[in-house]
Amino acid sequence: MSVYSPVRDSSFSFTPFTPSSPHTRKYQYSPVDKLVEDLNEAFNTHSDGEEIRKLLQSYVSKNNDWNEYAHYCPLKYSRNLVARTPLYELMVICWSEGQVSPIHNHEGQRCWMAVAEGNLEETQFIFKDTKTIYGSGELEKTETTALLQGTVGYITDEIGLHIIRPTTKNAISIHLYSYPIAECNIYCPSTGTVTRRKMGFFTEFKRGATTATTSAVIKSVPPQLL
Repeated sequence: MSVYSPVRDSSFSFTPFTPSSPHTRKYQYSPVDKLVEDLNEAFNTHSDGEEIRKLLQSYVSKNNDWNEYAHYCPLKYSRNLVARTPLYELMVICWSEGQVSPIHNHEGQRCWMAVAEGNLEETQFIFKDTKTIYGSGELEKTETTALLQGTVGYITDEIGLHIIRPTTKNAISIHLYSYPIAECNIYCPSTGTVTRRKMGFFTEFKRGATTATTSAVIKSVPPQLL
C-alpha cells in the first residue's frame, strides 16, 4: 500500500486577508479583527504554540462575533474561512448532530481547535502495526478526549491522526492551521487505505453561503469543499 507523506503544498494559492482599518467610518473594528491582527503578529514573530492557544481561548471566552461566519450545511460539517495568509488559515467549522469528520492527518502542520459553542469529541488513531501514523492495515484508537465549550485542543501528525464529532446537537469550533493545508490524507480505520482529499470551504470571508436548505441546492456545492 502506498502511503502519502505529509508535505507542505507549495502550489497552494493564498488569498491574504487583512481586517479593514478601525478608522474607516463605515467599518466597525470587531473582536475577530483583533484576533486576526494578534495572530498576524504572533506568527510573524514566531511565537510558540502556547501563546497561540491563549489567543484563541481568550477570544472564544469573551466574544461571539464568530457567529457571523457560522453557516451550517445539512449534509456535512461546514468549513467557513475567516482569514488566510501564507503562515496560517483560520476558519469556523459548524457541526450538526451526526456530522463526523473522517480520520485524517494534518500534512505536517499544527492545528488548534477552539470550541466556541457546544461540545466536541476527539479520538486519535495510529497504525496498529507500527504504532505511528505511517503503516499499513488496521488503525487503533489511542485516546478519546472531550473538547468542551471554551477549551482549545491541539494536534500535530507527531501526536496522531484524529476524528472529530459533536456530542451536542450542534457545535461550532474555530480551527487554526499553520501552515494552511491544501490537501490531506483520509484513512479507512479497518484497512488503513489512504485517499487524498482536496480541502475547500463552504463560505469564504462570509461569502458563498446559501440560505436555502434543499438537497438540490446543497448538492450543487462540490463535496471536496465541505
